[in-house]
Amino acid sequence: MEKLKPKPFQLWAWASTITIMAGAITAAFGYYPLYNYIFLIGNTSLAIVSWLWNEKSLVFLNAGLASIYLVGLINHHFG
Repeated sequence: MEKLKPKPFQLWAWASTITIMAGAITAAFGYYPLYNYIFLIGNTSLAIVSWLWNEKSLVFLNAGLASIYLVGLINHHFG
């Protein structure tokens, strides 16, 4: 049986995941708009990693979420 090689950029992916979890914690405590910035950073970062991994569904998910947070921030600051 062949041993599976780990995907590259694992550390980056884990850092992105931890950032998204930090965004969820700040959202739970109601720190608006701080959590939008944290989610934007985490999801954008994970979208980039997903693109490097050629995982189209994860790129779509994370880029879509990052876009939603960006629209929310634009609306907050300019709306």
